[in-house]
Amino acid sequence: MPKTSIKIDDLYKIKYLRNVTLSPDGKKIAYTVEWMDKEDNKYYTNLYVANPNGKIRHFIRGKKSLSLPKWAPDGKTIAFLMTEKEKTNIGAIPADGGEAYPITDTEGSFGNYLWTPDNKGLICEFTEKKVDPDQQPDKDKPPLYYRITKPVYKLDNLGMLPSQRPHIWKINTRSGEMRQITFGPNGDADPAISRDGRKIAYISNRQKDNYDKPLYLDLFICGLDGRNETRIPTPAGPKGRPAFSPDGRSVAYIACEGPDDFSIRYDNIWSVPLGGGKAVNLTGKYELCVGDQVIDDLGTHGHGMLKYDRQGANIFFPVTEKGAAVIYRVEIATRKVTRIMGDKERIYTFDFDGQSTFALAVSTPTNPGDLFLAAGGKRMRITDLNRDLLSRRGVAQPEEFWFNGDKGDRVQGWLLNPPGFQKNKKYPLAVQIHGGPHTAYGYSFFHEFQVLAANGIAVLYTNPHGSMGYSEKFAKALHLRWGIPDSVDILKAVKLLTSTRKYLNAKKMAVMGGSYGGFMTNWLIGHTNIFRAAVTMRSVVNMLSFISTDFGYTLGREFKGHWHEKNNFRFYWDMSPIKYARSMKTPLLILHSEQDHRCPISQAEELYITLKTLKRDVEMVRFPAESHELSRHGTPRRREKRLYFIREFLNRHLKGIPVKI
Repeated sequence: MPKTSIKIDDLYKIKYLRNVTLSPDGKKIAYTVEWMDKEDNKYYTNLYVANPNGKIRHFIRGKKSLSLPKWAPDGKTIAFLMTEKEKTNIGAIPADGGEAYPITDTEGSFGNYLWTPDNKGLICEFTEKKVDPDQQPDKDKPPLYYRITKPVYKLDNLGMLPSQRPHIWKINTRSGEMRQITFGPNGDADPAISRDGRKIAYISNRQKDNYDKPLYLDLFICGLDGRNETRIPTPAGPKGRPAFSPDGRSVAYIACEGPDDFSIRYDNIWSVPLGGGKAVNLTGKYELCVGDQVIDDLGTHGHGMLKYDRQGANIFFPVTEKGAAVIYRVEIATRKVTRIMGDKERIYTFDFDGQSTFALAVSTPTNPGDLFLAAGGKRMRITDLNRDLLSRRGVAQPEEFWFNGDKGDRVQGWLLNPPGFQKNKKYPLAVQIHGGPHTAYGYSFFHEFQVLAANGIAVLYTNPHGSMGYSEKFAKALHLRWGIPDSVDILKAVKLLTSTRKYLNAKKMAVMGGSYGGFMTNWLIGHTNIFRAAVTMRSVVNMLSFISTDFGYTLGREFKGHWHEKNNFRFYWDMSPIKYARSMKTPLLILHSEQDHRCPISQAEELYITLKTLKRDVEMVRFPAESHELSRHGTPRRREKRLYFIREFLNRHLKGIPVKI
């Protein structure tokens, strides 16, 4: 049977590998698989356990919502986060099978959590939910009001921030009793526990003016009962992901120096002795983009975990490198770094048993993600989650290319041709621009791109200046210059491909992108008329009013102060795409979520009304109740509709075939 192309409603057929975790002996892997249910309009997740021989047990099945499985140190129990009736709690299940049971019964939000070495307790980051009866007399209905006095009061995907802050809590796994053990006035987060169970490490901002000094983060240590809290001297600056060395004498963490520098910088791996001594930058002599910065639309966010080997001689960590997310090792004694795993792929999460075994979640441009076991220099595939779907679909394989961009710098890009394309035919071209701006496209599956290619539209996507994984200088090129060097890069890529691949129709091109990619879409159609259509999503339009974003209070730190300071009005206005609205003549589709706090809906409204008054061809689609994350993990049916709107708009303007949704 001939294969058919990827379809929009394949969203409901794709199985998404999420968390992976190795048992303490390295012989089993617990992992979660998520899928979207169209009828229920919800996401569901199940728990599985695999053996190295490939035998897989379906531990928790049905319409469940769970995440972050964690093995108890003795390997007899697996804990997990479970959401039911809009409440998230910690549950557990015997590792040899049986019924799952709840550990906690509370209201609030959990961050990361860890087992204590005695198997009797958990340490977690938790934000307690407290309801003010005057503000919310009916807890099942929205509050009557929000009284706001703090400069940072909302966050995308969370909405209005509660007055409570996250802290470190201890949980008795038998009774479910929870006890708060840290009390930092601005919150405490990112817990780690020593192997002997005597010490907890965590990150906290203890500045009195923490809103003005948000990156003044410190490393703290306390006992398992919260006593003897001690600040460990480290260079000031953003930091996170602490991890104890196996002997408990030092803590490694991810950080960069300079708490007042809000320009983009690469993180490094640091280590600090707990018995006195200076923190050491283990990777500082290298230029590594620590963490996974590769983006796609699979709903998996980049990770930045640290894993020691059992001898405490090496630390393993993720790195973004030329469109790939790979694993590196740093030898602590010599500070030598080595890439030990990964090539043209995205390893979007992993676990390590401390000896020789890795569990890997890996996505490629032609596969949404599968579980692999790596040991002794060999890699074995454990799952084939989307075999049935991919055996029936023709998936397009991107072609990588490099070119000279702004100032002659080498820039990486990819071209995704329609499946079965023929060079003697002409194809429209969609130019996709990533957000961030400090992220990267790469070697991962992108359903939206595949849908466009299946619709007979070639897709060009690049990592222009500002992208991560090339050099810090390359990423910093956008500092105070949004839209300048990356415009040169993108237009050079377009010119190169349309001049060397004659099957690409230079008269039928679209430009599109989300977030900063939406900014760039707006910017480009205000500076060139080479595109036949444009789709701007969750975009930035007006840098003056962008102060209303969820990080608006600190926005001025990245630039030259806020727009109303230091005669900055002209700088912000010149960098605003809406300034160039009179030059925007490209037909435009605006897609925006109404609960987007990163790029507020007012940004879309300003552009839409302005272009309407100019009698331009513009339309807007608003998505109620959705956040900035619509395309990656929004409500299933709205994710589906969003793709239909894009396809219909491009078909109309690039192919001349109106399609009803």
